[in-house]
Amino acid sequence: MTEEAKTGGKNVIIAMDGSEHSKFAFKWFVDNCRKEDDHVYIVHAVETNEMFSSKQFSSPYSFDPDVLASILKKQKERVTKELQQYAALLTESGVNGTVKSVHTTNPGDGIVKCAAELNAAIIVTGTRGLGKIRRTLIGSTSDYILHHAHVPVMICRHKH
Repeated sequence: MTEEAKTGGKNVIIAMDGSEHSKFAFKWFVDNCRKEDDHVYIVHAVETNEMFSSKQFSSPYSFDPDVLASILKKQKERVTKELQQYAALLTESGVNGTVKSVHTTNPGDGIVKCAAELNAAIIVTGTRGLGKIRRTLIGSTSDYILHHAHVPVMICRHKH
């Protein structure tokens, strides 16, 4: 089921991961493109496999329930703190919006699916500006979004 803009304007997805690049994309969109009746969704894609790639899983105690509970608790605390920071960013910027987390094994795919579910008019994302070889080897969330989204994508590159 899709969700209509809560204010009569467009639903805008801004993908944020806590990096300076994503903060730049948010600020650039707000300063240059945002309309008062837009509803901005800050979407934070949490990689579910990052919880299980910890060094702790290379030890014989890796499947100790207490260790797993501790890792999950730390992950939840970190994500909650980031979401609170994004909510504060919306408030400080005077932007009508909502903060949403998406748990996924592929951040780009999570963002694209979320955009479809929320009936987004556009996705805004930052980029680290990886070179072609590095982007090919390690992948790029913004590149994935650009090639798989069914709505326009704005990629904001931060000046170094």
